[in-house]
Amino acid sequence: MHLFSTWKILMLIVFATGLTFIGGVQMSNASSQKVHKPMVEEIGELTDEELLKMEKDLQKPIKESGRFTEGVLWQIEKDNEFIGYIFGTIHMNDKRVNEVRNSIIGKFDEMTSFAMESFPSDHYWNPYHGGQMIKGDMTLPKGQTLESLIGKDLYARVEEVLLDIGLDKKTIMHLKPWAAMRSFAVKAENTEDLILDYELLDRAAAQRKDLYQVESIEEFLVTFYAMPQDVQIKLLEFTVNSYKEMRNTIDMMLEAYLEEDLTKMYQISTSFIPNKPEFERYRETYLKHVVSNRNVVMEHYMRKPLREKKTFIAIGALHLYGDQGVLALMEKDGYQVKRLPISKLADKS
Repeated sequence: MHLFSTWKILMLIVFATGLTFIGGVQMSNASSQKVHKPMVEEIGELTDEELLKMEKDLQKPIKESGRFTEGVLWQIEKDNEFIGYIFGTIHMNDKRVNEVRNSIIGKFDEMTSFAMESFPSDHYWNPYHGGQMIKGDMTLPKGQTLESLIGKDLYARVEEVLLDIGLDKKTIMHLKPWAAMRSFAVKAENTEDLILDYELLDRAAAQRKDLYQVESIEEFLVTFYAMPQDVQIKLLEFTVNSYKEMRNTIDMMLEAYLEEDLTKMYQISTSFIPNKPEFERYRETYLKHVVSNRNVVMEHYMRKPLREKKTFIAIGALHLYGDQGVLALMEKDGYQVKRLPISKLADKS
C-alpha cells in the first residue's frame, strides 16, 4: 500500500541522515498480519528525572576513543552468553542496500525477537487521530505563519521547493521550521518496494517473532520541536541552501554505509551545515537532538528485548557511532559487543 497522505509521507523519511527521501515507499504490512498477531512491548516516554540525567550526562565533554567508527552488524554478549545482534540500518529503499540485507538475513532468521525504531503501526498512523496528532505537532499555533517567523525571502525559497515536491500552500504556510526542514525531499532512484527496516518488520511478524520498538513516535518528534526556534530557522536556511546537492549527499551517505564507515556517515549527516566556526553551535545542537539524545532513549528501551535474548535489533547506523552511541552505552550496561564485518559474512553466503 503506497503512502499518498502528506502527513504519513513526512514521517517516512531518512531519519538517520538529516535529509528527507521520498519515492516508492510502502507501509509495512506487519500491523495487519493475519498469520500472527505480534506481542508488542508498549513503551512510554522517559520520566522527567531520567531525561534530566540524560541531558546532564550529554553535556559532559568527551574525547572520542575511535572504537566505534566502523561496522553495521555487531554481536551482543553478556557474561560470555550470546544475546543477539544489533544492526545499523539505513532508512532507504535503494536496491544497493540488498547486498547488506543478503548478508544479515540468515542471522536475522535465527533470532526469536525483533526490535526497531518506532513502528508504522504506532497510534500516530490512525487514519484520523494519527493525522491530527502529527499535524498538531508539526504545525504552528493558530494565527502564526512560517513566513512571519523566517522572513519573506527565505519563505519564498522554502515554498518553491515544497510546492514542487507536492505539499500545498496552506500546509506549507503553517509548518513549524523543523517540520519544513524535514519535508525537503528528492525523488528516489534504484528503489525497491520497502525500506529495509520495514521489510525486516514484515518478515519478523510472519516468523512469529516477538516485536519491540525502541523509540515512540512522540519521542522522535520531541527531538525536533524541543530545539530552540532560532536553531530550527537556521537549520531550515541551511537545508534550502544545500537542496540542489541533496541527491549527491544521499549517494555519498549510501556509499559510506556500504563501506560500513560510521565516521564518514556521521560527518555527511551534517554536511548541509557550512563548516564555519560561527555555525558550530547549530551543528552541535542538531546532533545532540537528532542523534545523541535518541541514543539514550533507544538504549533504555533495548533492555527489554536484550533480557529476552536471541534478539535482532535494527536502528539507524548513525546511532552506533562513537563513545556516546548505542554500542558504547550498551557496554556501560555490562554487555560485550563484537563487530561482524559484512564483507566476511557475504563471503560465507
